[in-house]
Amino acid sequence: MVMPLSYLVMLPLEMASRFFSLLSPSRWLTRSLSSPPHSTTTLHAGNLIANRGFINQMATITVDGLPAIHPQHLAVWGGLSSAASIVSLVLGGYPSDRFGRKSMMALLTILLVAAGAVEVTATSWKAWCGAKTLTGLSIGLAQGSVATYVSEVAPTRIRGALLGLYSLMWGLGGLVAAIVLNAIQTSSTPNDYKRGLYSTFGFAGMVMILLLVIPESPRYYARRGNDEAAKKVLQRINGGVEGYNVELEYATLKQEVEDGKQLAVLAKGISFIDLFRGTNLRRTWISFAPFAWQQLIGIPVVFGYTSYFFQLAGLKNPFLGTVAVNVILLSGILASFYLVERAGRRTLINYGGLVMVASLVVIGGLGFTGVTSATSNATIFFMCLWVAAYSTSAGPLGYVFLGESSTPILRAKTSGAAAAGAGAFGLIFNYCSPLMLSAAPDGAGWGVKTAFFFAGTGFIGLVLLFFTIPETKNRSYLELDELFLRKIPARRFATTKTSVDAVKEDAKEDVKGEDPV
Repeated sequence: MVMPLSYLVMLPLEMASRFFSLLSPSRWLTRSLSSPPHSTTTLHAGNLIANRGFINQMATITVDGLPAIHPQHLAVWGGLSSAASIVSLVLGGYPSDRFGRKSMMALLTILLVAAGAVEVTATSWKAWCGAKTLTGLSIGLAQGSVATYVSEVAPTRIRGALLGLYSLMWGLGGLVAAIVLNAIQTSSTPNDYKRGLYSTFGFAGMVMILLLVIPESPRYYARRGNDEAAKKVLQRINGGVEGYNVELEYATLKQEVEDGKQLAVLAKGISFIDLFRGTNLRRTWISFAPFAWQQLIGIPVVFGYTSYFFQLAGLKNPFLGTVAVNVILLSGILASFYLVERAGRRTLINYGGLVMVASLVVIGGLGFTGVTSATSNATIFFMCLWVAAYSTSAGPLGYVFLGESSTPILRAKTSGAAAAGAGAFGLIFNYCSPLMLSAAPDGAGWGVKTAFFFAGTGFIGLVLLFFTIPETKNRSYLELDELFLRKIPARRFATTKTSVDAVKEDAKEDVKGEDPV
């Protein structure tokens, strides 16, 4: 099967978002969702905040005789970005259904460019607030529209892997940003932080070019009653597959859409209230929980303030540590493409979560031993272990569950609402994280020991996921609808036979029973 451009639009889009976010000192929430969604509002803040040139430009206080950024200002940046993300996630579902997925991706790219223009001209922390609001709006739209788009064009058997590309590009953008920041830090002009910001516009240009050539979602056309346009898109996406029958594929798609519309009519229309009615409430929770858990398990610190965290741990070149973290992140996400379809979603969440919680406990404990070369190296090791577990579990799977678990007719609204709910967690944690880390005025000064806090919240979240998150591997949307309607417990999703399984078994028996020619 040839992977078409429609699957690849997310690559430069998410890479641009991540790159831009890391180079900006206040980040969105993803996302995840992003992360994005999608989910680390201050991710960039923890990287650029270690650059002396940026600190000198945005400083309003002095610490030990040197200019410093007030912790409250860092918190405001993160809070504004998260709040803007929530707004666009909540409100983005309707225009996505009304005007199409491509229109929303074009809008979010324009907002991202506008945010970049503000950032490269900003000379005060207040100007950065405006840039962070625009960034939050754009990333919120990305969390709601990109995952929805990919889930609607991807073949069932590789849907999980393709949704994982969202996290892959997020990791790749982070790696590029970390390399750029490290290069700036070791250059003859280490304080010229704006050189990295200029580079982000190239990624936005790549996205706009791809948006001119990729097709709209066939499910969007089917919902609008444009049958011929939907068939053309399906043929374009899958036409290279031997034996592909576009009429059969579209008949299945159309039936799913019509079934969803009939359910919506019975519920007297489609609204956000429908997300919390009947089995939709469970599906909304499953879409929301893994994504929100990314916040609880430590993203605001591990990714949100990577360089700053390494600086507190005593690493001489914190930007180099950021490069190492992003290399592991990227490698883990690549491995997850295989693991998500082989081991399954639920297995990766459970075992990856245990490793992340244990790593945070050790990192927090190292905060009591003082800053030495040995403790710095140990902190880096367990930080990298956390990243390896995250990149094969919570990272890509947040977007997978976000795209797979919702009712088809409510998918765009569910994606927006679930990511917005996760964004509410991001708003809290991304506002509080710099205050927990920093010892400057109004800061708690926990430093590395902040990892203990996220070990506790992450463990609570893991217990909830264990009892509520099902296995969706190799299940079509039709099968998932049936399993949810039958109220099958999460632990039995993988082994329960559906009507689709019964039809397949009957077909096999018919083939075996036929007389040889």
